[in-house]
Amino acid sequence: MTSQKARRAFIVVNPKAKNGKAEKEWPELEQAIKKDYHGEFHAEFTTAPLHATALTRQALKEDYELVVALGGDGLINEVVNGFFDSGRPVNPDAILGILPFATGADFVKTVGIPMDFKAAVTRLNGLSASPCDLGLISSEGLDGQPAVRYFINVAECGVGAEVVDRVNRTTKRLGGKASFTWGILRTMPFYRNKTMIYGIDKGDETEARVSNLIVANGRFYGAGLQPAPDAQIDDGLFDIVVIGDIGFLEGARNLGKLRDGTHIKLPYVTVRRGKSVSARCSEEVLIEADGEVVGKLPATFDIKPSAIKLRL
Repeated sequence: MTSQKARRAFIVVNPKAKNGKAEKEWPELEQAIKKDYHGEFHAEFTTAPLHATALTRQALKEDYELVVALGGDGLINEVVNGFFDSGRPVNPDAILGILPFATGADFVKTVGIPMDFKAAVTRLNGLSASPCDLGLISSEGLDGQPAVRYFINVAECGVGAEVVDRVNRTTKRLGGKASFTWGILRTMPFYRNKTMIYGIDKGDETEARVSNLIVANGRFYGAGLQPAPDAQIDDGLFDIVVIGDIGFLEGARNLGKLRDGTHIKLPYVTVRRGKSVSARCSEEVLIEADGEVVGKLPATFDIKPSAIKLRL
């Protein structure tokens, strides 16, 4: 753990977080930050997809030492990507802060950042920063061109990405847990498992019919589901969880086990650890990372140990 005190904070706000509550409640949120954060800060709203990445990159070039994501996992992902430019850190000493304000907010469950806004603001005053691994996805983009994307929490390809795509195209007004449960129940009955070829750490490849291939840095996704209950954000390894050729009824029957993390004991689930994962498929398979659909197979997932610093 390294000592670091941020003199100025740049806060990136997703005004659409919590179905627009972030924008409506911003005057109260801003006052809470002014009251409980001990340093100077400047805040800006995002206005379009990937705007947070551009805002973050510019803030770091302007010597802000602490960049704070106020929103959910998708915003955190965009901010994380702004810490890098052409694969290099914009400022290696910069720190990522998080003020969770979302229906899901899964990454913070792993690192212990409280959902209580005042408590989360108070934590930004800490004098230390903890190293955190990142994943780097090199894949085919949604436009068919090569794409590169960092992720901090969980990436997956298969039915889980289809669920995320459906949820993001509809609404989360039901709340995180209910929205993702609805997405699962609306997607899984019609999803056809794919035959994927995947390899770990450039070892022998496995060809198998797979429901979902999960590459985890954090433990949680989908508003509280726990695909990788033993994952650590600072061990330099992914937890790779492969869910085999199961149908809707089997998946629905064991959804509770996925929520409490005991699904890893099921016979059709395999768990391995590694620094790199490659996957391909002859059919189209979407990839989601940190709650956003970012591309499709073929892809490689590479761990980047201690690539970012977190204020916890």
